[in-house]
Amino acid sequence: MSNTDPIAAFDGRTISYAYDNGWSFTNTFDGHLRHSSVPRGDLLEHVEIAKIRDGIHLVSWVDDGMGLVAQVIDERSGLVFAAIPNSDESGIEILRGRLIDT
Repeated sequence: MSNTDPIAAFDGRTISYAYDNGWSFTNTFDGHLRHSSVPRGDLLEHVEIAKIRDGIHLVSWVDDGMGLVAQVIDERSGLVFAAIPNSDESGIEILRGRLIDT
């Protein structure tokens, strides 16, 4: 992987963030895998990462409980946004949060 590869840019990093709804996560990246400890247990999910611009990345994965999740991590502003399916699958919910540690 090259230095411009977004997967390489996250490999080995731990990123913590909290959403405005009270949810908080700490994720550790290992190549295309993301490890998270959440209330329902430890998750190891395959992620795809795309660089939008310097310091801004789109991270996406399929969550076993929610389906497709898309997240924008903006390290420049310290913000994180996620689009998740509504619990009744009638649409999506947008979550806004802040990076705690990168």
